[in-house]
Amino acid sequence: MSETSPTPPGDTGLVESEGAVQTTPEAPRESRDDRASGILREIVSGNAMISVLAVVLALVLSGILIAVTDPTVQSTAGYFFAKPSDMLSAVWHSVSVAYSSLFQGAIINFQAVGFLAGIAPLASTINFAMPLIVAGLGVALAFRAGMFNIGGQGQILIGAAFAGWVGFSFHLPLAIHLPLAIIAGIAGGAFWGALVGFLKARTGAHEVIVTIMLNYVALYLISFMLRTPGCSRPRARRTRSRRRRCHPRSCPGSSGCTSR
Repeated sequence: MSETSPTPPGDTGLVESEGAVQTTPEAPRESRDDRASGILREIVSGNAMISVLAVVLALVLSGILIAVTDPTVQSTAGYFFAKPSDMLSAVWHSVSVAYSSLFQGAIINFQAVGFLAGIAPLASTINFAMPLIVAGLGVALAFRAGMFNIGGQGQILIGAAFAGWVGFSFHLPLAIHLPLAIIAGIAGGAFWGALVGFLKARTGAHEVIVTIMLNYVALYLISFMLRTPGCSRPRARRTRSRRRRCHPRSCPGSSGCTSR
């Protein structure tokens, strides 16, 4: 009986023939179409592209609503197949006039005289949009942290109250007064938001309920402060001149004029 020697580790015991080339299957190369589609998918699914597509879709849907509700478009739609150019021109006129008016009323008015008058719509738009932008940033920051901040309205109100109080209570140079009012507004909004964090950390209260309730608290608190003397800006005293009123029957035998 012959003994067999153990096979060394790593040796399969198979003898490869001379000149045989061992080849391994290569991974299939990614085609150019696949790479192009992947790049396009990344671009389309990006946050910036989604925002742009949302604005474009809103403009398209708004244009359709403007055209549908326009009386001229409705009247020309009755004979669309006889003369389609009338309806198409009416649609273009209604949509273009609406969007041009929207642009000139919100961004730049080309018909205004002077540069400052031309950019006055843009300044007004920024004035109205800034509270919404700031509130959106506050909500987005909380969402990034995994929290639900529904109290943007109350935080804006309290921040505006703090900034307004600094604005009329101190008489400082503009270079100091304006940044100080902005810092006070930020501190007020942060304080109102910190109340929610304190209540959640100490009592476990849900931030959604607390922020919604604090919105109403801030609203009625500001309303109370505006109606209460001493909390709002003191009004200038108006000096009333003595006016003379005539009462013919009150002073018989006289000119009938009394002073009040």
